[in-house]
Amino acid sequence: MTDDEGAAGEDTATDATSEADDEDDGTIYFEDVEPGTVTQCGSTTVSREEIREFAEEYDPLDIHTDPEAAAESPYGDVIASGYHTLALSVRLLVDAARGDRAVIAGLGIDDVRWHAPVRPGDTLSVAFEILDTRPSESNPDAGIIHEAITVTNQDGETVLTLENNELVERREPAEGAE
Repeated sequence: MTDDEGAAGEDTATDATSEADDEDDGTIYFEDVEPGTVTQCGSTTVSREEIREFAEEYDPLDIHTDPEAAAESPYGDVIASGYHTLALSVRLLVDAARGDRAVIAGLGIDDVRWHAPVRPGDTLSVAFEILDTRPSESNPDAGIIHEAITVTNQDGETVLTLENNELVERREPAEGAE
């Protein structure tokens, strides 16, 4: 995903505001999304307090909540829950790009992988690449977008990868649909 070059050698990198150039209201429809497009979604810094608060509520393992116990772990300190990292990535995606996309529903997340721990003070950046798109077979008013999401830390180290599938409204129904 680090390669921003399209198959024809053209630069397909974009920021989150350029997915839909011709829509007056800014809504991004299925037809506006092109495979190969890479979108940078910004960054967020993870604090020790955020790690503890999330973990106490949703993943209360000592490695996330107890600095003394975590100091004895292979990590030497608390680390963020993988689910916290996933939640932060979703927030950045929605804030940067998905708020304008005409999403009907998420269809599923595949191949979630936590590659490295997220530590207090880490700054996480999120990018996604459109892998492919296809019309929905069951809903002529929608299409399916398949994308790869990568989260990196301030050192460029990949901490999380996943693939996501979304059902997105079409601007107009597919031909032959009523």
